[in-house]
Amino acid sequence: TLLFLSADSFHASVWRDGKLGDAQYFSNDSNGREQFSAFLKLHRNPVYMLVDVIEEDFRLETVPHLTGSARKDLLTRKFEQFYRGTPFYQATLLQRHEDGRRDDDMLFSALTNPQRISPWLDTLLANHTPLAGIYSLPNISTPLLRNITSDHVLLLSWEKDAGLRQTYFNNKRLHFSRLTPISSSFSESVSTETPRTQQYLKSLSLPPPGEVLDVFIICHANDKPALQSHLEASSDLRYTYLDIQEIGGRIKAKNAYADSDATPLFLHLLAGKQPSSNYANSEHTHFHLLWQLRRMLFIFAVATAVSGVLWSALSFMQGRNYVSETDPIKAQAEHIRQQTQTIKNTFANTTIPAADMKTAVILSRNLIKYTPPPVEILRDLTLVLDSFTQVKVSKLDWQASAADAAPSAYPAQAINFDGGL
Repeated sequence: TLLFLSADSFHASVWRDGKLGDAQYFSNDSNGREQFSAFLKLHRNPVYMLVDVIEEDFRLETVPHLTGSARKDLLTRKFEQFYRGTPFYQATLLQRHEDGRRDDDMLFSALTNPQRISPWLDTLLANHTPLAGIYSLPNISTPLLRNITSDHVLLLSWEKDAGLRQTYFNNKRLHFSRLTPISSSFSESVSTETPRTQQYLKSLSLPPPGEVLDVFIICHANDKPALQSHLEASSDLRYTYLDIQEIGGRIKAKNAYADSDATPLFLHLLAGKQPSSNYANSEHTHFHLLWQLRRMLFIFAVATAVSGVLWSALSFMQGRNYVSETDPIKAQAEHIRQQTQTIKNTFANTTIPAADMKTAVILSRNLIKYTPPPVEILRDLTLVLDSFTQVKVSKLDWQASAADAAPSAYPAQAINFDGGL
């Protein structure tokens, strides 16, 4: 939701998919604020307020380059010095000097008539509306200079509900802006007010002597001939006409412009990209912070739910793979079980207890160790006699000895043989 506040009017529009909806106006009285409150209940979107009023002050100051709490304290003192009577102020760093102490050039600005904003702001806070910020028209104009190469630019625009806005930029940095109500035609007001602004800038040595002030006028194609007939360039003043429809297409605005009223253009510019600083403080944007937190929690919850679904699906697929891999193993186990059962079925029936059979097997193994088989004895003897090839064995016998063959627990084998060389 985009709000536009000027000296004499206040209206709201809904911006969706690059297109600005119709403006709904509210009168500055109790009935108008009740209607505005009802409008806010129907549109719970984040709100951006654009202000274009005469009571906006700009001050250029050079301050020491500080950081941290020292910088914060310095800015606080400057705000108390310049703008004690309003909570709507901001400070913008223009540039840092490259020599000497390397001080900072700062632009201090404020909306000096808070009573003009407070009634609408109170309605926003009463409805817990997420207010993202309070922006002034000069502060959001910088993106329009993206394709302009001049270092000294005076940007002129006409807002139907506000007047003629003239904003001066030095090296694409905002330095000064003034708003003049229009009592005559657009072209006549431009031809009258531009020389006055030029004289004021000259008193500030802006631009420096010898350099040209480039005046860029945002206008509709139908108003261009009338402007050209009223304006005349000079050696230090040059006019350029910016087609409002062409600018709208460049910033991807989907609205059509019937005249030179640049209000919809600036509202779209604000909706597309907001400056980093604005006139709202933390109390004004409290509900917007809560809205952002709720949105982050919702996104986190959705991401958690999606992750849970994906993890469940992955686990289910892995489970199916495990089942498919288990089936062959189960079949093999069943086959072995059946074979085991078949072998058991072939065993003869016996009445001998299993413990007695186990004892018999153990005794049998011990007897095998107690009396070695003849094959083993003959093999070992043969290996020994192979070392004595001249000995001819004619007779061989062996018997168990009464003594054990230490360290073995079994009896030794005594071997006797007859033979000759």
